[in-house]
Amino acid sequence: MKKIFLLLLLASSGFLSAQNSLNDYEYVIVPVKFDILSGENTYRLSTITKRNLIAAGFKVFYSNEQLPREFANDRCNLLYADLEKISSLLQTKLVLVLKDCQNNYIFKSEEGKSREKELAVAFPQALEKTFPSLQAKNYAYNGKVLTTTLAKESAVSREVVNVPVSKPEPKAETFEKIKSDETLFAQPIANGYQLVDTTPKVVLKIYKTSQPDYFTAQGNGINGALIKKGNEWFLEYYKNDQLVSEKLAIKF
Repeated sequence: MKKIFLLLLLASSGFLSAQNSLNDYEYVIVPVKFDILSGENTYRLSTITKRNLIAAGFKVFYSNEQLPREFANDRCNLLYADLEKISSLLQTKLVLVLKDCQNNYIFKSEEGKSREKELAVAFPQALEKTFPSLQAKNYAYNGKVLTTTLAKESAVSREVVNVPVSKPEPKAETFEKIKSDETLFAQPIANGYQLVDTTPKVVLKIYKTSQPDYFTAQGNGINGALIKKGNEWFLEYYKNDQLVSEKLAIKF
């Protein structure tokens, strides 16, 4: 009799979980290492994911951050972000998914695609294109608390190790607008350079890749690439699904 009751409990809890919507969740956990790639925050995918989820209205933690005390014994009030890579010969295709503590899909984005050959550009571009379908959901937390007997049992049985973050993600930075006719100066930072104008104020940050003439670039709402063609540098990124290429004068 007890076994039958437990099976009914599991079945009903799974059904209820499957009926949950995005609006039932306030917090999302973003992994510092996605399974589809090796290394932590490869191509800054964890950073990009967290930034966009915050923009959508969620409260977001990395998987190695210490969570608020109310989630210490019950993580079934949280969503868990993940990326799925779709096989393709000519394109990089990614899908963003948000799952509950029982691995049920609560949200699955439309495919984000990029035809760029350089993976350091292709992956961020493809990821950025998954978020419009999330934004279209008009997420707003409804205050619901998803605490069930099954959730408590699941949380107790799950081994949780919280590691304090050694370097928390910095607050959003303010960048000056890039002027097309202005020379920028490269100042070394961790893993790359910051480009400053004559003020001097930071207009862009670029990060090293395995290619010396190729950097990923961030600033002014841009997630793109800085590429050397001949003796000139070009900032390339997508705006309204159109590729933009801007020539920059840079002194390293």
